[in-house]
Amino acid sequence: MFKILLVKSTTSYSKHTGTPPPLGIMYLASYLQAGGYDSIRLFDARLYKEPVKELYKLISEYRPDIVGVSALTLEASYLHTVAYITKSIDINIKVVAGGPYATSTPSTLMNDKNIDVGVIGEGEITFKELLDSYEHDGDLYNIRGIVFKSHNGFITTPSRPYIEALDTLPYPSWDLIDLNAYFVRRGMSTIGIRRYMTILTSRGCPFHCTYCHNIMGKKFRARSVDNVLKEMQVLIEAYHINDFEIIDDISNFDRERFKRILKGIIDKGWKITLSFPNGVRTDMLDEEIIHLMKKAGTSELSVAIETASQRLQKMVKKNLHLEKIKKMIDIAVKDGIFVRGFFMLGFPTETEEELRSTINFACMSRLHEAIFFKVNPFGGTELYKQANERGKLPSSDMNTSNFSYYTTSFNLSELSNRKFNRLYTWAYIRFYFSMKRIFSILKTKKMRNDLFLLGIRVLEISFVGIFRRNKQLEPIDIDITNYTKGEQTKKVIYLPR
Repeated sequence: MFKILLVKSTTSYSKHTGTPPPLGIMYLASYLQAGGYDSIRLFDARLYKEPVKELYKLISEYRPDIVGVSALTLEASYLHTVAYITKSIDINIKVVAGGPYATSTPSTLMNDKNIDVGVIGEGEITFKELLDSYEHDGDLYNIRGIVFKSHNGFITTPSRPYIEALDTLPYPSWDLIDLNAYFVRRGMSTIGIRRYMTILTSRGCPFHCTYCHNIMGKKFRARSVDNVLKEMQVLIEAYHINDFEIIDDISNFDRERFKRILKGIIDKGWKITLSFPNGVRTDMLDEEIIHLMKKAGTSELSVAIETASQRLQKMVKKNLHLEKIKKMIDIAVKDGIFVRGFFMLGFPTETEEELRSTINFACMSRLHEAIFFKVNPFGGTELYKQANERGKLPSSDMNTSNFSYYTTSFNLSELSNRKFNRLYTWAYIRFYFSMKRIFSILKTKKMRNDLFLLGIRVLEISFVGIFRRNKQLEPIDIDITNYTKGEQTKKVIYLPR
């Protein structure tokens, strides 16, 4: 039976300090365990100051047969480093890449000669079939949802249907991670250090926003209410966790199901805390649901507004009802819920007037927190095509380190780079330098360190490069550049002493 190492990639460029448990590879591990693969280890590179050195040591000692790596686009550099290190230790170890990066740009991924297979989309069934094929010397052509090397380049197999019966998936492999390592780090929420766990109650989103990766498909697929409540009960009783981050893309799409989950929590009398850091579809909320959320223990709610321009709302296919959003924010704040808003600045064709209108919307709202993201044209998205058609992409090869929501060098708007960056910083200054907002935050937040963490993060994001420099991976003599050109220079690895 194979020895498997699953790796969550990292980056040296991100300004977001949250480190939630790696739910993707945790689900993958539990599915493989249920399928008979017992020798599995998880490695979360985000937890280490020297992730390259630690990984080299682990692979050298564990000697896995398969190394699977999950990465966002911003984390691609470390993914390629993992592949290089793995093959430098043992050329026979299979390297399999997955996650948003592999799904969005498989052609770029496969330019790396050290990567054997890329998994496109959901990974549980695909990875299991891949392992079965390796074990029995099977034909990779018969596995749906992968891209792999061939004599004439690489082959992309037909896409795999998304998993409909999510209840058939086992719960994430909490036993394979060091829970305490995450309890001393902030998750996706603004809430500070505490015992918590992330939960995914559904997959997929039926909306067609142009900037979306579309990893989980355009159909809303939900776990049953009983299945979700049972997972929470296990975490409460076996792991003493009473704080949950619900990270669905759109957990409230099915209103009645969402209400049944909230009512189930209330009926059980659990004294828990809920947060929704990945956002909900705000114009699908109503006063009844918000009251239920508060009664069930919701302390924090994120709302993804993106832009206050109705023209841009239509162009990016978000199509939010902005007046209803204002009303829902007011109701949630009145109920004592900490409300965080997400905004995107720099859409193609966006004018200065439209950008300022988004900043005005945030500042005039009762939001406690606002995060302004810079628009990223991720590969494989409709937004990428729009930016490319308008000549807004750099002429040279795009470095994956550019795909940070805060430090990106992209400016797809009609503004000059100088004015765009100045307004981006001004958005944070104007939003937070408000005594009324500061008092509102103090009134809502209960933990003192939460306000401190919020202040630090605002400074990091709004004054990028001044208050905190990007941490760099430890020195290592390795060249992993120019994958978009299919070029790679092989060098000897020199790890620090």
